[in-house]
Amino acid sequence: MSETGRNALEQLQKTSEHPILVKFVAPHCPSCNTLAPVLEQLVSDHRDQLHLVTIDLTEEPDLAITLGVRSAPTVVLFQGTDVIERIVGLKPKKLYSEAIQKAL
Repeated sequence: MSETGRNALEQLQKTSEHPILVKFVAPHCPSCNTLAPVLEQLVSDHRDQLHLVTIDLTEEPDLAITLGVRSAPTVVLFQGTDVIERIVGLKPKKLYSEAIQKAL
């Protein structure tokens, strides 16, 4: 299941025991568009074990600053409020898959 925004992230951090994959994107980011279906597929492959939240850097600049996110795309994997993994830039699918496997 894919959700958007800071409220969705904070709600999942309070209520879910599953890892949360947060994708930080920007409106004019071609790499973000390339990454989207890759992450959607990985989350689909781990249905009911993983959440996906998309955060637009232009809409949530304070959250990005708090988490040290400086560029899009950046993927941050959380377990509750703890950061498990941070992947900056567009990387091979295998790297995202391995990070998810470690978190599960």
